[in-house]
Amino acid sequence: MLIDELYRAFPKNERFFERALRAEKEEEGFSYASSASVALTLLCPRAAAYKAAEEEVSVFARALRDRVKYAVMLGIADEGQVDLLTKRALRGDGEAIRALSRIGRDIGPDDLGPILPRLKEEFEAARRASRKVIVTAARGLVREAAAYVKYAEPYPYAGMGHRYRDYVFYAVAGVGMDHVYLFRVAKDGGRAKREALAEGDVAAAAFRKSAVKVHIYVPGVAIYSHFERAADPTPKYKALIEGECKPGPYCKVCRYKEVCECVGDIPRRRHAGS
Repeated sequence: MLIDELYRAFPKNERFFERALRAEKEEEGFSYASSASVALTLLCPRAAAYKAAEEEVSVFARALRDRVKYAVMLGIADEGQVDLLTKRALRGDGEAIRALSRIGRDIGPDDLGPILPRLKEEFEAARRASRKVIVTAARGLVREAAAYVKYAEPYPYAGMGHRYRDYVFYAVAGVGMDHVYLFRVAKDGGRAKREALAEGDVAAAAFRKSAVKVHIYVPGVAIYSHFERAADPTPKYKALIEGECKPGPYCKVCRYKEVCECVGDIPRRRHAGS
C-alpha cells in the first residue's frame, strides 16, 4: 500500500504528511502527541510540550498510516482506490488530501477485533525474519527494533489515539484480552519502568483496557516484567498541555534547555503548551 511506503520513508515525505495534518486540523482541530511525550511529563511538562510539538507530524503520519491500513484490512476502503487517492494527494490535490485524511478516522478499538489475528501474524513474520540479528551488536534505534522483534511477546500490535480536549494522544502497543503490552530497551530499569507504565496508561485508555504489562530489556542484564492496573492519564495530559517548566536535575540533560526560559533569557520556540 502506497501510504505505508510513504510512512516508512517518512523523512523524504514529511511535507506530504504536513499537508495532510493541516487538512485534518482544518476539519477536526486536533493536535497530535505521542504516548512518549506524555511519559516525559514525569520529568518536565515543558520538555514534554516541546517534544509533542517537535514530533507532531511524525505522530500524525503514524496515525494516518494505521487508520488507512485498518480501513483496508476491514474492507471499509479498497486498497486500489486508496492508492489512487494517495497518488493524487502526492501531486498536491487538496480534495484528495482531505479525502485521504478522512479514511478510517472513526475506527475505534472495538472495530479492530476481526483483524487482530492478522496484525499478530505480521509480528510473527518479523520475528522469523530477525532470527539472524545480533541484538548486542546493534546500537540506538536499530538495537531497540532488533530487541523488540526478537524478545517481545507475540501480540497483535496496533496504534490507537485517545482524545482529550483538542488533542489526540497516540499510542502503539500489543493488544491483549484485558491489558496492553509494551516492550522497551533501557539502561536504567527503574526510570524506564515509570515511563513505560505512563505510556501504557495512554495505550490502555486508547484501547479501553484495564491493565498494563511492560517488559524492560536491559541489555546484558535481564528482562524485567511488570503488570499493573492502568491509571488515569488525564493529569499528565493536563500537565503537557499547560507546559509548565519543572526545574531540577533533568535540566542538565534536557535537549530543549537552550530554548527554555527557565534556563536562560532565550526566546521560546513554538511548543504544544503555548
